[in-house]
Amino acid sequence: MTTSRMARIIGVCSLALALLVFGGGAAFAQSSGAQSFTLQPNGTATITFEGYCTNFGQKFPTSVQTPNAVAPDKIRGALAYIQSNNLSASADKALEAQYAIWQLSGATGSPAGGADAKAVVDAASSAPANPQGTSVLDAAKAGQVTLTVASWQPIGDKVTIGAASDNFYGRGTLTVKNVSNEALTLYMPLGTLFPPATAGDQTMAAYSTKADVSNPQPASQGTGSQ
Repeated sequence: MTTSRMARIIGVCSLALALLVFGGGAAFAQSSGAQSFTLQPNGTATITFEGYCTNFGQKFPTSVQTPNAVAPDKIRGALAYIQSNNLSASADKALEAQYAIWQLSGATGSPAGGADAKAVVDAASSAPANPQGTSVLDAAKAGQVTLTVASWQPIGDKVTIGAASDNFYGRGTLTVKNVSNEALTLYMPLGTLFPPATAGDQTMAAYSTKADVSNPQPASQGTGSQ
């Protein structure tokens, strides 16, 4: 085997190893739940999230701002139950889940709901543990990442709630960009709060369902003389 051919093989192997380590810029999806992901410097993640209203009697927000806090543990426990039991897939069960969240938020006058609402309330005593890594909220406060709400829309049709008709849960995407000089292992906490863009509308308590991560490709390795 010639020296130049050996150099080319070593170069290709080095590049392949680097792609495995750094992600190669290819997007991949995390499974549902508050799971961590790693962003290299200048890497981005698009987190898909679903959120429920927390303020009974206020309007569903047409748009939301970047998240700035995490809900109380009882709301986080309720959301963990909602997600693990896929209640959001059914409009009727999702509405029951919403009734439970309003009750746990201390609302007066919120519908009591039925068995599903009671199950959510009962599950609220067990708050979920956070995964390994740093919360995207803490990383943003430290100036390590930037957060941008890329999309937000209601799920399903409006429903009658008391004397009004409105939406109550929605889905959006949050873009996270690593602006630091080091790799970061991050996660979006279950129960992340997205405030409304319009004062007086509902604040949404959310959980992530997917994270598509795109890291920059590492510089190609030299292949030596030909």
